[in-house]
This record gives sequence, structure tokens and C-alpha cells, in this order.
Amino acid sequence: MSMAEVKERIAEMSAEERLEVAALIAHLNRADDQEYQAELDQRMSAMDAGRKNSAAAVENSHRNLLNRGR
Repeated sequence: MSMAEVKERIAEMSAEERLEVAALIAHLNRADDQEYQAELDQRMSAMDAGRKNSAAAVENSHRNLLNRGR
């Protein structure tokens, strides 16, 4: 598939699908970054230790960011 074909297919996607593709590209761009991998390991360890956010806390944070225009 050519780059032009890839761009055309992405342009035809829904906003949700494009966000998923963007997340995949961001992940692939950072997959070999040792600092990024160490940060993910640290976050997973924190979650394993019980430091997690509830769905309500995440929704509240999201609402606060929206209210601040972010």
C-alpha cells in the first residue's frame, strides 16, 4: 500500500478510528524508547501496588480539564 493510499484510507475513517490510529503510531514511535518503557514499568508497578484512579476520579479530572480548555 502506498503512502497516498494510507492517507486516503485514514481520511475516510471516523474520528474515533483516526484517534486509534494516532495512538498506535504514537506507541510505535516510542516502543524502542528506553525512558518511555521505564516510565510504563513504573506506572504499572504503582498500579500493581494499588495506586489507581477510579472511573469517577478520571471523569472528574476530564471534566476539570475541559473546563480549563484543555
